[in-house]
Amino acid sequence: MRSRKLIYHIFPATILITIGAMLALIWYSSSTIHRFYFDETRSSLLARARSIEEQVQQLLGEKNFPALDGFIRRVARKTSSRITLVSPEGLVISDSLADPETMDNHHNRPEFLEAAERGQGSSVRFSKTIGEKMLYVAIPLFKEGEEEKKTIQAMLRISVSVSRLEQTVSKVKKDMTLAMIVVLIAAALVTVFVSRLITGPLEEMTKGAERFAVGKFTPHLVSPAHVATEIATLCHALNSMADQLQDRIVTILQQRNELQTVLDSMQAAVLTVDSDDRLISLNSSASELLGIDAGRSKGKPVQELIRHIGLLQILERVHENVQGVEDEIELSLNGNDMFLLANCVHLLDEKESSIGLLLVLHDVTRMRLLEKMRKDFVANVSHELKTPITSIRGYVETVLDDELEDREHSIRFLKIALKKTNHLNAIVDHLLLLSRIEQQTGVEKIELHPDKLKPILEEAIHSCTPRAAEKDIALQLECPERLVANVHTVLLEQAVVNLIINAVRYSHHGSEIQIRAKRKTVGKQSQISIVVQDFGVGIGEDHLPRIFERFYRSDKARSRKLGGTGLGLAIVKHIAQAHMGSVDIRSELGKGTSVFIHLPG
Repeated sequence: MRSRKLIYHIFPATILITIGAMLALIWYSSSTIHRFYFDETRSSLLARARSIEEQVQQLLGEKNFPALDGFIRRVARKTSSRITLVSPEGLVISDSLADPETMDNHHNRPEFLEAAERGQGSSVRFSKTIGEKMLYVAIPLFKEGEEEKKTIQAMLRISVSVSRLEQTVSKVKKDMTLAMIVVLIAAALVTVFVSRLITGPLEEMTKGAERFAVGKFTPHLVSPAHVATEIATLCHALNSMADQLQDRIVTILQQRNELQTVLDSMQAAVLTVDSDDRLISLNSSASELLGIDAGRSKGKPVQELIRHIGLLQILERVHENVQGVEDEIELSLNGNDMFLLANCVHLLDEKESSIGLLLVLHDVTRMRLLEKMRKDFVANVSHELKTPITSIRGYVETVLDDELEDREHSIRFLKIALKKTNHLNAIVDHLLLLSRIEQQTGVEKIELHPDKLKPILEEAIHSCTPRAAEKDIALQLECPERLVANVHTVLLEQAVVNLIINAVRYSHHGSEIQIRAKRKTVGKQSQISIVVQDFGVGIGEDHLPRIFERFYRSDKARSRKLGGTGLGLAIVKHIAQAHMGSVDIRSELGKGTSVFIHLPG
């Protein structure tokens, strides 16, 4: 229902009450005046009838009808009334206005019947004789000396036109109506004035309360001097309420900002839901982790926002359990497998009743991956070290068993043991190099200096030329003379050497390897790319995502046969990252492989 202003409640009600009171007054007054006039007229007519009663009786007793008619007509003219004399049988004896011969029998007229019964009678009815509504008063005339016996000689009736009475009453009503209109206008003006005195300050307080509702607590409300005590008290109360609200809102906002800052600075994802599983709030980590838009998602069912059944089951378990739940779940977000440590507890109100749930998610993916990498690394290192150690041990034991009698056999075995020892030494060197790079990158950045790339690439090619010559492989270099980048010369050379050695290892006899370096623009960023491309056996597409992992081999048998350690590409990746760059690989089975080192330009 639409609300209205207070003045529209006060003014119409007051006017309606005033109009009702005036109408009731007019109705009562007009009724009273109408009754009063009719009663006074009836009394007056009765008095007139009594005043001429004796003379009419005398003339009637003398049976002097001409004199009687003249008397009745004279009195009627003087009193502006109609006088009628009727016999007990109802025959009109004389009438001041009409010929008695033409008049109907009046025996059944109500005023005569009442007069015969009570000594006087009256009625208001329409007269057929004169065609008007009349007020009749009748009295009985008794025979002389027989009043005690109640013998009626005739009925004397005096009447006047009711229209004149009604005109008088109507004039009084008009005067009263005019007075009512004047009073009503005066009451309306007074009501408007009084209503304004009441509603004016209330409207100002309403505007002030609306300002307070939107957080604008100044200026304070000012109550005029003429207002009622109640309104002044209300104004003071509103100002006091505004001051308290402002203090509390400032405190709440400060606490909320502090809490939001703490939540947003947390790496853990935090979100709260109400008892109906509708989202209340979440921090930036939760928004980023779960892909939820914080601004548009509040109030929505959490089942629409979180599609992972594991998280929903945790919420359901906490709803059914007074205690909280802590569990680790695995889920896939944006195509990546993640491990989350979920801790869910009840949100309690001041009565210690649950009003919702608090869910905290710790991303332990890196920890689990590191744990897995540690286990894989230990397993791989154990395997990689155990294989050459076992071979060395076997060959040494064989030599010892032969007691060095067969010199040629012993030398061949010792050479194999030396080869395995060199391989073992290469693995240890690569592990130490990888550990050193990771340590330097993690503790402090490796110092980079602007340097020309071509001499570094030439030195790397020079280091690999003997191995390439063993398979008659040509090493081709393409690099601008003035191409300069911020590099660590030794590490970058090591990375290129590793790539060339890998390319030589998996290239065919008599083929070639291309080493190219150039500057290009990617988006708005300048970038230097170094690529080592061979045309050898290539790598299967399913191996490419893991090719830079430690000890990962796409063809383990071939790698062991060719003497690879499985650490070369991992070292290249870490060296690129130490240069704030990245690595990329493209390969196709039977067509060769291209490995890219991308450095900031």
